[in-house]
Amino acid sequence: MKLTMDREDLIPILANMANIADRRPVQPILAHVLIEATDQHCRFIATDQEVQLSVDKAHPVDAPGHCAVPARKLYDICRALPEHSPIEFHQDGQKLLLKSSKSRFTLHTLPAEQFPYLTIRSSRCQGNCDAALFREALAVTANTMAQNDARIFLNGVLLEVATTELRLVATDGHRLAMMTLPFANSLEGESYQCILPRKAVLELLRILGSGDIHLELSDTSFVLDDGKQQFSCKLIDAKYPEYRRVIPQGHPFSALIDRQIFKSGLQQSEVLVSDRNPTTHVHLGEDKMTLRSRNEEQEEGEIEIPVEYQSTEMDIAFNSRYLTDTIQIFAQENLRMRVKDGNSAAVFTPIDCDNPLYILMPVRL
Repeated sequence: MKLTMDREDLIPILANMANIADRRPVQPILAHVLIEATDQHCRFIATDQEVQLSVDKAHPVDAPGHCAVPARKLYDICRALPEHSPIEFHQDGQKLLLKSSKSRFTLHTLPAEQFPYLTIRSSRCQGNCDAALFREALAVTANTMAQNDARIFLNGVLLEVATTELRLVATDGHRLAMMTLPFANSLEGESYQCILPRKAVLELLRILGSGDIHLELSDTSFVLDDGKQQFSCKLIDAKYPEYRRVIPQGHPFSALIDRQIFKSGLQQSEVLVSDRNPTTHVHLGEDKMTLRSRNEEQEEGEIEIPVEYQSTEMDIAFNSRYLTDTIQIFAQENLRMRVKDGNSAAVFTPIDCDNPLYILMPVRL
């Protein structure tokens, strides 16, 4: 194998490959990126046997070949070189020689035949959607995924296909986020559900861009293809709980909130939040919201912000971090907060619709 590629073309590809490759692999080859070079085409593949990323790039090749190279070392070498440096790859037996200007590097390789591709099953459902919208939905729901929960179905994001829509849902038992987007798909009649694991969600947030993407969903695997790269992963083998049961219905009171003013108030309130029990007390009164915090030293903060609210006065306590996540979940400048009483969940949505939707349970005092 012999080819020359510009450093700026390699860096974004190898950065994603290094993230996928396992740093403490059970099999040594799982720490490697597979490079396949043909006449006018290069392919880079990395996997940890749970997720896999394949990137195709049209590029002239001086001599075809393939080999598996340590992903992190290759990325670190390319990143250390000067900008816009041409990098020459030359495979010599079980070694890969890298040349750039007056720099020389030699890396040990493993045979390409040993590379363990992720097994992909035939799809039950496939279709197209907008990459930016899908990434936004992943970002919304990623905030509320559980981490290392014994209930494995909570450690990921639910994908639900029904008619021409794709709904993403995630909950950690204390809050729930949901977003729906258009999805032109092949599913007929029945609905489809699967659970994307946490690592897959975080990797997709890194690699997704804009344009149209194609999804293939089976009972055990997920595949995303944007024409230049293909991402695939194993699904969590579990049934997701019936999330609709926790979506409150008929909350009679609502407050309209300016997102930037709310953000500023929360940032001020967090200064004196307790480390051991991070709680923000929210008081809703006529056209105002008061945020109160207190720490172990009995220091207190009280911040009053304007809102549009004309209903019964109410006090609700929330986990401070979960309340602040509201700012990350919504891009809209104005939000609606629907409430029932101090012991019931609050529902946050944009003013003109319920998409996305964020449900936050109160803290029991």
